[in-house]
This record gives sequence, structure tokens and C-alpha cells, in this order.
Amino acid sequence: MMQMNKKGCKELLMQRMFLAIISSIAVQFFLVTLLFLITNLNTDYTSWIQNTWTAITSFRMWSYFCVLATVTFFQGVICSKNYSNVPPYLKSRFNKFCGIFTSQNILLGALHIIIGGLLVWMHLSIKGGRYGFLMTECNIVYGTCLMEEHYFLFLSGLWSGLYFFLKTSIFHTKYLKFPIIFSSKFSRFKTGICSLLPSLMIECIWPTLYYLIAYYFLGYNCCSIILFLSSAQLESEPLSNISNLLNFSLIFQLWLYQLIFVLAINSMYLLFELYLTEWVLFEFKQNNVFDIDESRMTLSEALSIDKVPIMQHLGYLDLVTIVQKDKTRRSILFTLSQPGGHPYNWNCIVEKCIALIKKFSDDLTAAYIKPQELPPCAPCSTITHVSTFQKEYVYRMRNLIKEEVQLPTDQTDIKKEDDELFIQKFIKTKWNNFLTYLLSKPLISYIFGEIEGGKVCHILFNGQMVIWAADAISSLAVISLTEDTYGIAQKDLPLIINTLLELKQALDKLQKSNIMAKKQDGDDKFIKQIFYSLRAATKRSLYRIVTSFEIYMEDLALETRTMEQIYSFLTYRE
Repeated sequence: MMQMNKKGCKELLMQRMFLAIISSIAVQFFLVTLLFLITNLNTDYTSWIQNTWTAITSFRMWSYFCVLATVTFFQGVICSKNYSNVPPYLKSRFNKFCGIFTSQNILLGALHIIIGGLLVWMHLSIKGGRYGFLMTECNIVYGTCLMEEHYFLFLSGLWSGLYFFLKTSIFHTKYLKFPIIFSSKFSRFKTGICSLLPSLMIECIWPTLYYLIAYYFLGYNCCSIILFLSSAQLESEPLSNISNLLNFSLIFQLWLYQLIFVLAINSMYLLFELYLTEWVLFEFKQNNVFDIDESRMTLSEALSIDKVPIMQHLGYLDLVTIVQKDKTRRSILFTLSQPGGHPYNWNCIVEKCIALIKKFSDDLTAAYIKPQELPPCAPCSTITHVSTFQKEYVYRMRNLIKEEVQLPTDQTDIKKEDDELFIQKFIKTKWNNFLTYLLSKPLISYIFGEIEGGKVCHILFNGQMVIWAADAISSLAVISLTEDTYGIAQKDLPLIINTLLELKQALDKLQKSNIMAKKQDGDDKFIKQIFYSLRAATKRSLYRIVTSFEIYMEDLALETRTMEQIYSFLTYRE
């Protein structure tokens, strides 16, 4: 639980992101220690533990790890921007492809590759032994020889960074999962890692196989370039043949590096989620109007920060927490201002929740319903000119002052302006027809056309806030029967019911369309989970209100169409 003011909003996010980055570096050190523990495994347990302890406590280990931690820190800083900014909507596959080559993505990809290589290089250099050096003195011939196993494993670290960056960071939108039941960060981290570990162990098999196949075909050429540049030579047979590549210890070590790297990356994202989704306590506006302290951020202000999505999520999370288990703060919500007697807090909260749900419903409806072709009509500006010039003076309702309209004296100016409007409209029409013709071609439409269902998926990413808003206002309406001594919530009950019914209709129409049935790119599981959670939350909220206010439904003065929809909830047919 944490209070904050307006100035501390940015500081709060920076503090949590900094703690997440530091924690990820600590987890990375634990994973490196685990890597040494596994690779030093032998039957002599005393020697096994002693060798591992000597390796991780050596000065060389800490100096190398400081380099790795520094790169990881910069990687965490860049990753944190994904959570503090509003994700853009990329409507076509071409826009998504161009979005890959942003400066942030290029830098993040480079850091992934560097960390993958540093992880392998640090382990091989500290462990020593046969694979400890890239270049060694030749035993048979005179000169310097290339230790191809070291080169093979180091190159695999660079490959793992590139592979998992393309797989997990490019084609997936970063979103935060808020837990249903809140627990400690350590418990959530342990549960998250234990649930990820089996799938990651299987997932790391594929980049290992891809790398072995690629090295079989391209390894000799790459190795020849290194030998030419370093004036080194090989003492043994090249690794780029089946008999040498089918080395179990080498393949296991290659797979282990892939696993350690992907665990480090996933643990960073998991720690960001743990720290950023932690509950924040926001204050209500003081009921005393003479209290002019504006330094504190109120709950209604947090619900309005749509430019920083995580803060808006935390605002709705706090609102749901108030509804579920904070009677003291609910009493502040249901009180009137003194002096004045106005329900400022209630009005602000309901206004924000209703506005969020209505905007979500409207955007969702507009996303999967194509606008119909409208017949061409005269431009509004032309009609305005005609109606204006017909009268010398214009009068407006509730305006007792006569306003004179400045009429152009030169008819040539009017004609010139109309000609310019006609030319602009003609050019725009021809350009739109040309674009429509291009997009009618299947290949061009596939690349440059809008992805079907892409806008719907982009809107559904904000569905968690809508779920909380629907649960909060419906629960507050029910709680008002016992805790609202002034009856301030009853005036907004018809608006709440109509808003929830509009949301239900939008979701039902989306369910009947074929958009949700199609597989979307990347985050299909999360999108469908949010969609079904939204439907369940909307029905749950309506049932909650209808069952509690069943005997008062006739007194709410609802429209006939609304009552018909409510009847299905009264008879439990939904």
C-alpha cells in the first residue's frame, strides 16, 4: 500500500522499474551460479561445491558479471518504456514490419544479442578447461590454433539473443497481467517461474536444432573467415559434420545456454509485472471545499491518466479494492461536500467509469462494423455559404444582439474559392479511387490493407480496466442500498444500467461476427481470455444490479426497450 502525490506519479513508476531491473540482475546472478553448479557436476560432492564456490567468488567472475549487469541494466531501461507508453495501433502488416525497425527495437535487439554472447563468454572464460579460450597454442603444428568448440558455443549465445528477441519481443505486445488473488511478490515470482520452466525447457530445443542445422551448412564458411582474419589454423577436424556435431555434452551445453538466457529474459518481464501491478492507494477529494491542497493525486485524477496506461490501471484496481474491502473509504465516497452538499467524489468516479465503458463500447462497435457508403452531397461549406448569403443578417436563438455578416464584395473571390474546393475534392476522390483499386488486388491488400480484426484486438487490450469499471459501479450501486445514507447513487442507476446493456450488446455482436473465431497473430490466447472475461463481467454486473433492485425496477423510469432487455435477467435467461 502506498500513497503518492501528483509530482510523485513519475517517481513512483521510475522507482518500481528501477527495483525490477535491480531484481532481474540479482536473478541473473543466481542463474549464472546455477549454470556453474550444473556444468561442474561430478560425483565428488565436496570438490563439486568447492569448485563452484571458487568460481563464483573469484575477482574475475565479479568483473565479468559487472559488464553483464551493466548491459542488462540498459536493456531493462529500454524494456520499461513499453509499459509507460501507449502502444500504437499498427493496422497493416506493412506498418508492423516498419515498426520493427524503430531505434528502440534495434537497440533492444542489439542488447539481447550482446547479453547472449556475454553470458556464454563469461561462463567459458571463468570455467576454463578445454573450451576456455578461443585461441590456443597448437600441440602438433607450430602456431596458433582456433578452439572451434569455444567459437561454436560463443556464436550460439549470439544466436540465442537474436532468436528469442525476434520470437518474444517483436511480434508480441507487452501487457501486464494483474493477479486475481494478490499475494507476495516472491510467491508470485516462484509460481510464474515454475509455470514457465517446463514450457521453456521444451521451447529451447528448437533454437538448438536450428543452430545445429545452420552450423552444419554454414559453419565451415564462417570458421574459414575467422581463420583467415586471425591467421590461425585447426588441429582437429571441423565441427561442421554430423559425427562431430552429434556430441551429447556439446549439445547439452548448447541447450543449457539457451535455457539460462531465456529464463533471464522472462524473469525480467515477470519482475516488471510484479512491481508495476502492486496496489497503490489513492485519495479522494476532500469534502471540505476550503481545503485547497492540490499536491495530492486523487482517485478520479488517476482514472483519467490515459496517457500513462499503467497509472490508469492502478486507479481502477484501487477502485475495485475499495468496493471489495474498504468500508471506510466507501463512506467518504457516499458523503456530501461541506458546505454545498454536493456528491463530488461519487460524481467524478461514476463519470469516469461510464465514460470509459461507453468509449470502449463505441470503439468496439465501430471496429467491426464497416461504414456504409453515403450518397454524395454538397459540401457543408457550400451550403453554409448559400444560407449565409441569402440573408443580410443572421440571428441565433437566445442571442438578442444583431450580428452583421461580412459579405465579400468581390464575386471573383467567391468563384475562386469554389473552384479551389472543387479541385481539392476532385483530387481527393481520384486518389481514394486509386487506393481502392490497389487494395482490391489480393497481394497488395494482404500487405498494405488493414488486418481484419486487428483494431478489435487493439481495443480489447484495454479490457481489464473495463472489467474493473463494470464490477466497481455495479457493486457500488448495490452497496448503496445499505451504505448510501443520502441516496446519491440512485440518480445514476438508470445510466449505469443503460451503459452496461450497451456494452453487452457490443460484445454480443462481436461474438456473432467471425472476427473472434479467426486466429489472430501473436496474442490470440490473451485476446480471447479478455473477451470472455468481459462478457462474464458484464453479465455479472447486470445480474448484480437486477437481483438487488428487482422490487424497485418499476420506479427507475427505464425505457420500454431497456425493460425488455432487463426482463431476460429477471428471468435468468442470460
